[in-house]
Amino acid sequence: MRASIAVFFLLAPVLSGCQPANHTVEPYRSDPQRAAQLEQDAQQLCLQSVTIGAPARPFVTDGCSLWPDGNWAECCVAHDIPYWCGGTARQRRDADRALRACVANRASAWMGALMYAGPRIGGHPLVPFHWRWGFGRDYPAGYRN
Repeated sequence: MRASIAVFFLLAPVLSGCQPANHTVEPYRSDPQRAAQLEQDAQQLCLQSVTIGAPARPFVTDGCSLWPDGNWAECCVAHDIPYWCGGTARQRRDADRALRACVANRASAWMGALMYAGPRIGGHPLVPFHWRWGFGRDYPAGYRN
């Protein structure tokens, strides 16, 4: 147990500094027009879902953070939008449930459940990683609406 805690604290500064500056998943990485449309869509969805306005940082996606993108990459991109925006604990839970359903539809129920567990465990707004809830906002963003 102590070894795993030590590894976490050694890796935390490295992982938290890995905030993507650009889209790293296709087609957004190589198609500036589609990337711009995705960023605009993310802004609109965020403004519709929270009263605190859109984040100052531009929306970027790395697909399925720390997980193979597979044929469910679009599910992860759609999941990144509310995670970038932030909001309430309920909105986070709803976003994670939507990810689970999307992946289950494209792959299998067990893969959806496995991918649901990832952000539920590691996506809390107080973890210092780029995949946390509200990652488009300054850390710590916390839950809010």
